[in-house]
Amino acid sequence: MHKLLTTWAAVLSFAVTTAAVAAQGTTLDDVAADGAPLPLGTSTSPINTASGTTLICNWRPANGTPTASTPPGSMRWGYIDLAAGYWQLILSPFFPAGTTFKLEGQYPSARNFSFQLYDGAGVGLASLTDYELQPDSGSQSPFDVVNDLDTAIQPGGHYTVYLVYGAAPAQPAPNTIYIDASKFSAGSQAVLIYRVYNSFGSGSIVNYGDEPLPAAYEVTTKGTVPLSALDNTLACNSGIGLRDGMRRVRASLVDQIFAKPLAPQAIAAKPVPAAPVFQLRDNPSDVLANSDTRYIYVTLSQTKGDLVLMRARAPTYATGPNAGSDPQLRHWSVCENALWTVETYACIEDSDAAIDGDGFFNIVISVPTKKPANATHAYSFDWLPFGTCLAGTPIFRHMLASPNFTQSAFQMPTGKASEAPQIMGDYFPQATYCASSVFAAHTGNKETPAQVFAACAAGQ
Repeated sequence: MHKLLTTWAAVLSFAVTTAAVAAQGTTLDDVAADGAPLPLGTSTSPINTASGTTLICNWRPANGTPTASTPPGSMRWGYIDLAAGYWQLILSPFFPAGTTFKLEGQYPSARNFSFQLYDGAGVGLASLTDYELQPDSGSQSPFDVVNDLDTAIQPGGHYTVYLVYGAAPAQPAPNTIYIDASKFSAGSQAVLIYRVYNSFGSGSIVNYGDEPLPAAYEVTTKGTVPLSALDNTLACNSGIGLRDGMRRVRASLVDQIFAKPLAPQAIAAKPVPAAPVFQLRDNPSDVLANSDTRYIYVTLSQTKGDLVLMRARAPTYATGPNAGSDPQLRHWSVCENALWTVETYACIEDSDAAIDGDGFFNIVISVPTKKPANATHAYSFDWLPFGTCLAGTPIFRHMLASPNFTQSAFQMPTGKASEAPQIMGDYFPQATYCASSVFAAHTGNKETPAQVFAACAAGQ
């Protein structure tokens, strides 16, 4: 009971502190992407089994990824993309060199999938993306290039991935991820994240894109042993459950504290607050970031304007309308998140976005009570809820760019993020705060989204 009360006190303290800091308008330039909870702490609060080397957790959903028994509309978190499912397989990084695990999978009916390995602090160490995987003999892969997929090849073909303990050789074996103990702190875990994006047809996040989760085994001299038989069920469930529970409670408390918008009254058109300025995320230590994605984000305040308008030229995407033979990206999206609780509220996916006559997407972000009547596809706008947290964070994702897309977010070398607006041009997003009255007047006059944006930025 004492431990439970202590946990709740810590959660409440977090929520109160969050509320106080957010109310002061403080921002946090520390957006971590695509996260997944770790069992029983991180490298700063390590888990140790009896021998310190035997932790095995078979596949479990991460970030609130729904299962068949999950209620519709359940909370998801971790600055994620709601078009994706996230599953984690957790192992001790300290098994003897040469220890081998293998995954036997089938290509899903989806736009993208990948395997990425992280250390206990969530720093990426290695990855295998769909187009890099060689299919098993007798199978074909529909994922043959970085930015596209071959829809003439049906999903369901087989592949095999190996997790091998030891330093990676100069020439790594195909379909192999190496787990090097020297890259892990004592007591931490090796976390393998399996992501599936944009399931097609009857596929969904719940059924992993029409194919089962990859079957996981340990390879021994006596044959293969299913990881389900080696799973440290108590340690894994309690650790993951604790982290999931903490995130749910934190987000729920903040939702309750800010259930009503802080500024429900209309905000004057002038003076227009300083425009929110997007930034390309360029931090090698980002927690559990997807190495196939570049993130462009901004921090918004609920109190500065009735609405936020965001716009950028829309990239073409794999299998999308008029994508052609060389789409610019495999996938793009814009998701609105709570800065302090990492809850993801809603996303606009590439295939669902309204594109105006100039080739731009245009998104209105507001609390529900201020959602404009004209923020609809008929006016070439989409709408995202700001959410209850006072500080919101929309994230614009570029995934797996064509080498020929010279204005993608992938064109910026490390340390050159500040050059993104110049290099990306119209593909780099702009934003402005806007008064509801201004938006209503100019959309009511049937003006283009570009004209509406300019009017909002001018406050007239």
